[in-house]
Parts: sequence; C-alpha cells; structure tokens
Amino acid sequence: MNVVVLKPADRHVMWKVKGRKRNRDYRTREHLTGDELGQLFAALRRNRHGHRDHMIALVTFLHGLRVSELIDLRWDDIDWRKGTIQIRRLKGSIDGVHYMEPDEAKGLKRLQREQEPRSRYVFTSERVEQFSRFAINKMIATAGRNADIAFPVHPHCLRHTTGTVQANGGMDAWRLQKLMGHASMANTTKYVAMSPEPLKDAWRGKR
Repeated sequence: MNVVVLKPADRHVMWKVKGRKRNRDYRTREHLTGDELGQLFAALRRNRHGHRDHMIALVTFLHGLRVSELIDLRWDDIDWRKGTIQIRRLKGSIDGVHYMEPDEAKGLKRLQREQEPRSRYVFTSERVEQFSRFAINKMIATAGRNADIAFPVHPHCLRHTTGTVQANGGMDAWRLQKLMGHASMANTTKYVAMSPEPLKDAWRGKR
C-alpha cells in the first residue's frame, strides 16, 4: 500500500433519466467560494445533529474526501497521540496519512464522546449505523438549499473546493496531488490551471 504523510493546511455514478441533462450542465461551477462554504457549514450546524453534520462537511473538505471515503472512516484510523488520520482512497487513488487540524481533532473527540452506543465508524446515523452515500448526498444538498447557494450542492463540491482553495493559496502541484490522493498528476493540474496564483505579478518588473 502506498502511503503518503501530508501535513495540512462521488459523484461518478450518473443515473440515466430520459430527458435529463448531465449534472454539470445544471451548474456554473463545481466548487464553493469561501462565503458559500461558511454558509454551508452554518446551515449544517443548525440541523438536529448539527455538530455531527458540520463535522461531516469539515472533514470532507479538509481532506478532499469522496463520499465513499468519508463514510468508511473508522475510529481506529485516528491516531490521537500523533494527531493524524488514515485516509483510504478509492477509485485507484493513493492512500495517505494526513495531520488533523486542531479544531477538527477537537470536534472529532467530542463526536466520539457523544456517540452512543459506540460504533467502529466515525460518522453514523441516528441508529448508530454506517451512513449511506444517499444519506450524505441528501444532507449536503438540503444544506445547500437552506444556505441559499445559487446552484445545487453535492458532497463532491467539497472535494473540488479543497483542490481549488489549496491551488489558489499557492500550494504546489506535487503537494496538492498528495493531498487529493491523485494517482495521476493530470487530475491535479486542472485545479492549478484554474488558479490565478502562478500568474500573480507575472508582469511586474517586465517594463
């Protein structure tokens, strides 16, 4: 197993419905702005299980997770002493070990204390069962509407937002590839290509 230690910072199934366009045809973009991300987090915190739902979105965003990777997270993936979390990637991507952010670790510890009865999985339903992809998709889509975001939001938007935010922040392509778990650099360069950061001050001093 290829494991990469990285210090921080799926929507691949299409239902064929007659007369329906591709999902991307209904959206102007696939990532959230900073304000939209904050609005989504706030909407999730207002839910009945607000802390859990907010942590679902936060962990997904911080580690660029696909839904299947998120719902498969287990408590034994977390090393509290080292402050790391094991990320098991799918779809041919590369596994990794990421450091947790302080607020993330604090939030996960609270979630573990409040989970009753205890499950092997980090994120569970009211019946303390492993979440389904459908349930996560519905949760994020509903929160997006409640947050008045102008286009339909799905969990993979959070993964796209991770790549976009880090590229715009100046993260180099190699580190971004490791963060996202991309097996091919070609999947990473789309985020770098959309970022204006490499062109910042490109003409300064050229006159």
